[in-house]
Amino acid sequence: MSADKGRNRLARQKEGLQSPGTVSEAAPPPTLKQIGQKVGLTSAAVSLALRGDPSIPPETCKRVREAAETLGYKPDPELGRLMSYLRKHRSVRNISVLGLLSLHPERSTWKENGFLRRLHAGVARRATELGYQTEEFFIAASKIPPKRMGDILVSRGIKALVVVDGPIRVDTIGLNLAPFATVTIGYGIGLPLHRVCQHQYQEMLRVLRRLGEAGYRRPGLVLETETNERTQYHYTSAFASAHQFGLETKVPVLCEERITAAAFTRWVRSHEPDVIIGQSSPAALNYTVWLSHMGLCVPDDIGMVALDVDTEANHSCSGIVQDYEHVAAAAVELVASEVRCGEKGMPATPKVLLIEGRWQDGGTTRSTR
Repeated sequence: MSADKGRNRLARQKEGLQSPGTVSEAAPPPTLKQIGQKVGLTSAAVSLALRGDPSIPPETCKRVREAAETLGYKPDPELGRLMSYLRKHRSVRNISVLGLLSLHPERSTWKENGFLRRLHAGVARRATELGYQTEEFFIAASKIPPKRMGDILVSRGIKALVVVDGPIRVDTIGLNLAPFATVTIGYGIGLPLHRVCQHQYQEMLRVLRRLGEAGYRRPGLVLETETNERTQYHYTSAFASAHQFGLETKVPVLCEERITAAAFTRWVRSHEPDVIIGQSSPAALNYTVWLSHMGLCVPDDIGMVALDVDTEANHSCSGIVQDYEHVAAAAVELVASEVRCGEKGMPATPKVLLIEGRWQDGGTTRSTR
């Protein structure tokens, strides 16, 4: 009987049938050559199209992706990682250019402003690692009409843009973005674009948690109106949950167009916070001076925290150190992903990528109990 079973099993295998309990082998995925035969392209062109390479027309990329999907093609992530590594480490003559657009009114701002300097360095470094050359464009400072600026970008073969907002929040930049894959940094531009931002809400929660652990009970938040609006009210929204960390919420937020010494002094005397949260370490240093004029010493009499500690200026203030280099790098990675996928113009579903900063124990608060 066992011999008969063996012969029957062999016969079924020859007929292409399966024995009960066995698992059929998956059909091999289509090759680039097979996809190319279907769409009339070479394997190399198919590879470029599947990666959304700017040298391949978007319509062709779409046609290739549809054909690949029909044939059951699935990209191999490990092979893709290897090929990305090989492309990164070989010399390429035709380097793609990434446009770094600034809405700041002065060209010198890149060098004078520590925040922008770190963003610029982060963009340039990550762009180079991904095979891009970075070219800077100053929309506001150059006085070039937006339409002309768009023509310049197209004529230089630029497909990817990272846009850095200016000192004032705007709802448009006057530039036709249809030809470009675009990512902006921060919330300063109201257009529905992919963006990379600091995780202000989570950072405020981290600050409140630290203050509660350090024994503070009456935190007070000081913000300029522009900062409150540019952060989409994330700081003030998170601050409202201070009670979750054993803190009182009786001290109202001091939020004005410009924080003056007089307004600050009145606010402190009226509400008596035991720790103050400022928007930046330079602002916190000013508040420390104003407190000294009131006879209050930081941190013995009152604590001080900054939501953006400038480590380049060697500020020893307690607070959040923003990882601007990582924010910039993430923006480059996101726009490079758009280019690979052949995405251009305003996205149907904008993505928001949030990057957290880290807490720094400084000399302006009590240590955690």
